Amino acid sequence: MKKQKIILDVDPGVDDAVAMIYAYLCGKFDVKLVSVVAGNVGIEQTTKNALFVTEKFSPVPVKVVSGFSCSILGTDFPRLSVHGEKGLGGMAKIGKTKLKTINTPTYGVCEAIRDTVMQNKGEITIMGLGPFTNIALTLQKYPEIKPFIKQLLLMGGSIDGTGSVTPYAGFNVYSDPEACEILVKSKIPILFSPKEIGINTFITQPELDKFESFGECGKFVSKLYSGYRDLLLPNDKFATHDLCAVMALAKPEIFSTKNVSVKVNVKSPKKRGQTIFKDLPESNIALYYDASATKIVKELERVLKKAD
Repeated sequence: MKKQKIILDVDPGVDDAVAMIYAYLCGKFDVKLVSVVAGNVGIEQTTKNALFVTEKFSPVPVKVVSGFSCSILGTDFPRLSVHGEKGLGGMAKIGKTKLKTINTPTYGVCEAIRDTVMQNKGEITIMGLGPFTNIALTLQKYPEIKPFIKQLLLMGGSIDGTGSVTPYAGFNVYSDPEACEILVKSKIPILFSPKEIGINTFITQPELDKFESFGECGKFVSKLYSGYRDLLLPNDKFATHDLCAVMALAKPEIFSTKNVSVKVNVKSPKKRGQTIFKDLPESNIALYYDASATKIVKELERVLKKAD
């Protein structure tokens, strides 16, 4: 089967790292680029984390480019403690990498995304697993690439209009609501994987303990999660936000979708970053609204076992 060509736009982050590992090893994707944004930790650390995970787990060379350190409006992203000091949970230290970013003084994340799309016209899915700043600013700078993007897959928003960072918004959209609004209005087909999917398909501590027997990769994932604390779950349950977003494209039969409209609140200070989804059959925006937690864990186990 032909692999799906993707760009991973990430802010690693525990669940980003697990999603990257899954994307590299599940056998469904041809990862053309990893673009990094600040988010769970600052841009220097998210870039280091992305380089480390890519070098350690990707079986083929993958280009990595470092992106934006703040929102479109120039505000810093919220700093939460849920992913540990360095962003990789229980991994206190990571080694230096031979892999380097492809950035130059005149070539950055917007150019890398543009070139990747134009070299693979109509084939690229851009997966936004962190704040959506890199993607939105690329579309603003190079709007001519829009018709050539197959689709966007975005981890963010909530079905019920509640959040984790605020009562109304989750991290990715709250960090840069204007970026999310740009993507929603771009007319590019979008798949949204909202808060509820990652919360309702959590991994348990006994399941993490089981990962320990799967070799180096399983131990690494277990170690990552050991230092991860979701704001909406007890300490012995671990959300699968970014993993679900990536897995939804690899294993769509596990997930249920419906077409929707979406509005992003960029005006109200109180509800800033809130998403409102409404059923709209003719829309080119789809929402994942249900998934099988058992099948998600089994699929992750399959990939971790295969890795060693």
